[in-house]
Amino acid sequence: MFVFEAKMRFNTPIRTNKVPQNARKYSESTPRSTSTRFLKLANEVKMSHPQALPYVVGEAANKQKVLNTEPLRYFLSAMMAGALIAVVLAVAIKLGQAFYTTGTPVYYASVAGFFGVALVTIIVCKVELFTSNIMYFSVGVLARQTTVINALKSWMMVYLGNLAGVVVFAWVFAQAGALGALPKDNVLFQVLEHKIHADTMTIFWRGVLCNWIICLAVWVPMRLVGDSAKVAMTMFLVFVFFFAGYEHSIANMAFFALGVLQGSDLMTWPNIVHNLIPATLGNIVGGGVGVGLVVFLLDRHTLKTA
Repeated sequence: MFVFEAKMRFNTPIRTNKVPQNARKYSESTPRSTSTRFLKLANEVKMSHPQALPYVVGEAANKQKVLNTEPLRYFLSAMMAGALIAVVLAVAIKLGQAFYTTGTPVYYASVAGFFGVALVTIIVCKVELFTSNIMYFSVGVLARQTTVINALKSWMMVYLGNLAGVVVFAWVFAQAGALGALPKDNVLFQVLEHKIHADTMTIFWRGVLCNWIICLAVWVPMRLVGDSAKVAMTMFLVFVFFFAGYEHSIANMAFFALGVLQGSDLMTWPNIVHNLIPATLGNIVGGGVGVGLVVFLLDRHTLKTA
């Protein structure tokens, strides 16, 4: 109630220099330090930012411009995102293995908790990740600020750029001997078995759920105020997708690249294609329809006032 009264008072124009009676009463009954803490807290948790959708539409238009005028820069940005996914995943695997060797049953939680660092870094660096690019261009097309042709072109270029970044990093990682020869019970091989042995439709729906959550991890923080809240929300949502074992096509590329370098028998072309095709299609549906279309329908009224 204090915060509401203070907010109403600050939004009300004062025509004279005389201090209003209710303001004088509030300052007399509440110490300055207390009122300041209330207002700071209210600012930190403020939600429903009205400019989230216009921002996404503007970003989609900017991406389209760079795609058409500086394609090499766009591709390099995608490579950087792929490399970031791979490096964080490689470290997460080592972290999970360290917990696994101690016999703790929650070792995979450490992997899932750490992987959020990848998406936070990608968002801060504003580099191109396939899964979030789906949401941006879906909204851009619906808002008629980008074209379907450019959306498809972007998805293809970012997908290949992410793959190139994953492969380059994995090769450098191997040359550095960072993982060494892994034992057969390593976390990496357990994850590979989980991904390869699932049937096609299961992988597809896991891909849908994955990118629904990933795109929410990009969208929801836009509606929060305060960097701490934004980072925490992104990390929590990424934890949800990763711990649940959903299928992220670019992260899977990194898993498979590391598996190939380890000489895993599971890493055959049929097995890789069996996972990547339905996971990729699921990611497109989850990000484009589950988030892109839904947030556009919910918030399109904000475009009229932006």
